[in-house]
Amino acid sequence: MSSLIQDLRFAFRGLRRTPGFAIAAIATLSVGIGASTAIFSVVDGVLLRPLPYREADRAVALWQNDRGSGIERDDVSSANYLDWRDRSTRLERMAAIEPFSVDWIGPEGPEELGAWLVTQDFFEILGIRAHLGRTLRPEDYRAGGTGAVVLGHALWRDRFGADSTMVGGPVVFDDAPLLVVGVLPPDFQYPAGAQVWIPRVFSEDARQARAANYYQAVARLAPGVTLAEARAEMDLIGTELSDEFPDTNAEIGVTVVPFENQVLGSIRPAMVVMLGSVIVVLLIACVNVANLVLARGAHRGRELATRAAIGASRTRLLGQLTVENLVLAVVGGGLGTLLGSWTLSGLRGLAPVGLPRIESVAVDGRVLVFALGVSLLTAVAFGLAPLLQAWRLDLREQLGEGGRGSSDGRRGLRLRDALVVVQIALALMLLAGAGLIGRSFVRLLEQDPGFETENVVGFTTQAWRFYPSAAQRAGFVRVATEALEAAPGVVAAGMTSSLPLAGQIYADRATFTVVGQAEPRPGQEPSARGAAVTTGYFAALGIPLQAGRLFDSTDDADAPAVVVVSEALERRHFPEGNAVGARLRLSFAGPPMPAEVIGVVGDVRHAGLDDPVAPALYLPHAQHPTGAITFTVRTAAPIATALATLKQRIWDLNPRVALTDTGTLQGLLSDTLRARRFYLVLLGVFSVVALFLAVIGIYGLISYAVRRRISEVGIRLALGAQAPAILRLFLSRAGALALAGTGAGLAGSLLLTRTLRSLLFEIRPTDPLTLVGVSVLLAGVALAATWVPARRASRLDPAQTLRAE
Repeated sequence: MSSLIQDLRFAFRGLRRTPGFAIAAIATLSVGIGASTAIFSVVDGVLLRPLPYREADRAVALWQNDRGSGIERDDVSSANYLDWRDRSTRLERMAAIEPFSVDWIGPEGPEELGAWLVTQDFFEILGIRAHLGRTLRPEDYRAGGTGAVVLGHALWRDRFGADSTMVGGPVVFDDAPLLVVGVLPPDFQYPAGAQVWIPRVFSEDARQARAANYYQAVARLAPGVTLAEARAEMDLIGTELSDEFPDTNAEIGVTVVPFENQVLGSIRPAMVVMLGSVIVVLLIACVNVANLVLARGAHRGRELATRAAIGASRTRLLGQLTVENLVLAVVGGGLGTLLGSWTLSGLRGLAPVGLPRIESVAVDGRVLVFALGVSLLTAVAFGLAPLLQAWRLDLREQLGEGGRGSSDGRRGLRLRDALVVVQIALALMLLAGAGLIGRSFVRLLEQDPGFETENVVGFTTQAWRFYPSAAQRAGFVRVATEALEAAPGVVAAGMTSSLPLAGQIYADRATFTVVGQAEPRPGQEPSARGAAVTTGYFAALGIPLQAGRLFDSTDDADAPAVVVVSEALERRHFPEGNAVGARLRLSFAGPPMPAEVIGVVGDVRHAGLDDPVAPALYLPHAQHPTGAITFTVRTAAPIATALATLKQRIWDLNPRVALTDTGTLQGLLSDTLRARRFYLVLLGVFSVVALFLAVIGIYGLISYAVRRRISEVGIRLALGAQAPAILRLFLSRAGALALAGTGAGLAGSLLLTRTLRSLLFEIRPTDPLTLVGVSVLLAGVALAATWVPARRASRLDPAQTLRAE
């Protein structure tokens, strides 16, 4: 213990004597450990922690798949779900969930809450216990029940002040009292955005509804049943239903996925890439510190040799160096943990919408253990080479150097060169990844969404219960859009049942056949994205009319059915053009009906800029009066004040209507890019840090080489060597290291950038322009870092240099 205390004192005294080395080493480690701690916190909280469900490995999600259209995961119809549930023996329980919404009048007025209707066994399948009260029970599903409801923890906390006494009491949703039976735990967030869970009971009519699919399904594997066995059984059931109901199920099968994959599957590749990237940064930091320690050790050879000569064993010397390395690692790790904690808040702000469990990410015990482990591993990583150097210490060589105090022979130089090459190679791999994602992001921004986003706002309501008849809904929309058009600063106002980028609020798929063309087989009719709109919708979003006309006031419920199609639909189904005047037989949230194509409008990317252009058709709201309404307004007034004014116009018509901000189209478009921006920013920061550390490494190496060869440079200058020759001497060495590092980095990039494939858009992982560009950048920066010490060497005064030697 006394030796350890003595070594600790010696280590801190040594760091005080060399503040430049101490600051550089600790800062480098802090950056590496801080970045790795922050990213590990995110990966651990989002990806690695077990899902908060009982026996989560037995939970699965079920989807319809459509072999005809190639859709692997589609929503489920009620009839198919009920047959799956009744026929399956490999799944012991199955439940369906349906997206819904309820209106709640709070202190700030009517508000729409995200609700899900869930069938019996939903909470039991996922093994969820209530935070307060209970979840739904069988009696809650009986006719004439109390009207039970379960609240999400965030809603209970933020809207109801975390009042525990409301459990067992009433809450008014949709102007009707419901009994609050429980509050769910804070870590239960499925489906994403859910705030309220209400019992769903199917009627007998649900067994006939196979074409309307808007449910999701979850189930639990029976004891001892494997996922493969469950999939085989569901495939068989899907085949049986295809044979029994060829009109609707000819191409419909069943997709069964582990529930963990359902929740985390889409983000897993990106999280793995981020974790791998931060490990690379940590390795570069370790390599840099190893180089610093080696440079410092080269000047301590005489000191170590003297201690060995007066009786210190090699084991004692190695112990001292190990303690010094541990001090550096622990101090760097402590500061890095603080840096990682501060970084987390920024990561939460940058995180893409819908990233699961990101709100609960924090620096906890698991993260602190990780940080401690990383600190100890870094001590081993950067301290191994200096320890080996000390073990091979030659006393006679060191003590015979006349006090010069350098122990850096050819082997030490080769090791330092190799470490710099490793730094450059690792930095290049990160730069390549950031470059690929950056170019992909630029390509994405170049895509035309098909609509204008500047000064366009949207807000949504569900008007079904206020206006139960079709005529009432059509009248409400007509009067409301007229009121919005009359508001100050409004350029255009309209309505749609399916706003681009905002997600689905109503059935948004229509099937159709073209009258006069070959009839497809039942169940294989072509489909398109469908929306019920008013004419002002096209003007508000700036969607251009390409042929024919748009809807007008005469296209009402008493007029012949009409439809406007997109250019993509015209190209695909009318290869010779002239869709205007064609007649379709289409089905959109109702039975098939004939309709005439009266116009063609420009294509729109509905899900995002990386969404391929798909066929779309638009129907007049007056003929398809849905109660799922999004008002769209282009305004010249400031958005914040305009939105308040526009909402008030609707409340003047009906003060009980709950209006939910969809936001600006510009904001919605930005949200679709948020995930890619998040990964781009992280990789960009990592690559800049890696480049900075690599520059420091090569600068330090050349600076040390200049100091080590100062007498040689003086002699060369005294014998007539010119400054350019001295510059070439050091630049050529740096160039060789940069060339070796970029070569190794390119080889590694060709292998590792393939993991980025899912994050790229219209860019190949082996894009030559990106790889060559980052190679040239890194080599140029490395040579620039060499220029300062090399130029300083070329300006030495040979007389003073030789006199000093």
